[in-house]
Amino acid sequence: MSAEAAEAIAAPPVTIDEEHLIRSVIRLAWPVVVQQVSFSMVQLVDTALVGHLGEDSLAGVRLAGQIFWFSQAGMMALAVGSTAVIARNVGANRPELASRTLRNAILMAAAWGVLVGLVMWFLGSSWLKLLGAEPEARHQGTVYLKAAAVGMPFWSLTYAGSASLQGAGDTRTPMAIGVLVNATNIVIAYTLINGRGPFPRLDVLGSGAGFSGAAIIGGSLVLTVLASGTRIIHWYPWEALRFDPTEAGRVLNVGVPTGLEQIQFNIAFMTYTRIIASLGTTVLAAHGVTLAIQSLTFNVGFGLSVATTALVGQSLGAQRPDLAERSTHVTIRYSLAFMIALGAVLMIFGAQITDLFVGGKNADEVVHIGRQLLFVFAFAMPALAVSLCLGGGLRGAGDTRAVLLIMAGTTWIVRLIPAYLLAITFGLGVPGCDSGRGVGRRSRSDRCLLPIASVRIVRPAMIIYTLRNCPTCDKARSALHERGIEFEERRVDENAKWWDEALNYGITVPVILWDNGDVEVGWEGEHG
Repeated sequence: MSAEAAEAIAAPPVTIDEEHLIRSVIRLAWPVVVQQVSFSMVQLVDTALVGHLGEDSLAGVRLAGQIFWFSQAGMMALAVGSTAVIARNVGANRPELASRTLRNAILMAAAWGVLVGLVMWFLGSSWLKLLGAEPEARHQGTVYLKAAAVGMPFWSLTYAGSASLQGAGDTRTPMAIGVLVNATNIVIAYTLINGRGPFPRLDVLGSGAGFSGAAIIGGSLVLTVLASGTRIIHWYPWEALRFDPTEAGRVLNVGVPTGLEQIQFNIAFMTYTRIIASLGTTVLAAHGVTLAIQSLTFNVGFGLSVATTALVGQSLGAQRPDLAERSTHVTIRYSLAFMIALGAVLMIFGAQITDLFVGGKNADEVVHIGRQLLFVFAFAMPALAVSLCLGGGLRGAGDTRAVLLIMAGTTWIVRLIPAYLLAITFGLGVPGCDSGRGVGRRSRSDRCLLPIASVRIVRPAMIIYTLRNCPTCDKARSALHERGIEFEERRVDENAKWWDEALNYGITVPVILWDNGDVEVGWEGEHG
């Protein structure tokens, strides 16, 4: 290999405009924010439509939503894993490997969606009983779950495909699909819940049907885009069932801790919901409304979190850890500014906002409780802004285990115990529960800062295996030194039996082993 070629490979192209880093952050983040806002609007409209059917319908659907979000654990695992791995491959200019990762992520997403749909259909009623739903609320929630179960395989495909595109730096396509899907959901739900035009009135069943209909459209659109060959990553339908354990393992290595994080969070949240449910159906209904409102405020922070994951992953793939750090700092500043402003809105107009989504008996009491919940939640917004972006940065670096440990510790120790003590033991009711949530979020952001400050987690160490008297290995070593990447060098014994076997499989040096499990073989395929 020529010196010019070696030098070119030593610095893979960066798709990030580092001279205008803020522009790159905004370019990646705003489509995610729009997509999430549209999704939150679905939740808000659906909450408003179901809420006017009465508190039993609202409580049942909100509890069913807890089960739905529990199923998101597998989707989150595949989404975060594929985003991080694909971003790393795109940053390292390896689109073929990124497409291979995509294929396995799509296959695993389809399998997970089918499994979740079956569980929701056959076990949904039992789960609602476990959550403490009263008989009528349990019936309404079961109706919703069975209708929504039909669309779960397609929703899982939409989730994984959109995350893969975001990892490749394309956040606009998932945005366009997401907005269309969510608009479809609203139209179908509005039509069927109320029985507009020639369609019958289905009440809660119409809400579940709206979700499934929109999910089928979303999954079909995502697969069509990925199969079109117009994106940097490509899904080949004729290879759809071709499973690659190695690539699947890379996705799961990063994603499984995120899935476990989501599982423990949802178990904790179900426990938290049991505390809320023990305070009565009216309190539970108010809590469901405020959750839908709060989800709208998450969107800016979540969009910047996704941008951080993509930017950090691509920067590390391009061997630019310094750019990964700068990107994380920029997203944190913007997230803080926006979410503090949104928190102020919730503090001032909490009652008026809650009033838009309730009706029927006890509406005034629901609004009063909702205002208290939103007021307490607003104090946690700055901590939430920081933790979302830091979590995104850690995931982009492949260190999802650190995020898992932080989330588990703060959720169970710092959040649930204070929530129970304040709400039940000291008799503060539902505001006491949300005070515990605020403490948990602040602690989580503080603990996320510790690994960043102490070990600079976005600077992953590596092991590089080299041969003696190898010009290409020398080039790789020099490039790593120039970029300030810490590494441990190990010499390869050319006479070793395992090395002869490796050569038979086309493995060349240098072999770079990152601390998150990624392996890079060769420096453009030759070693001297």
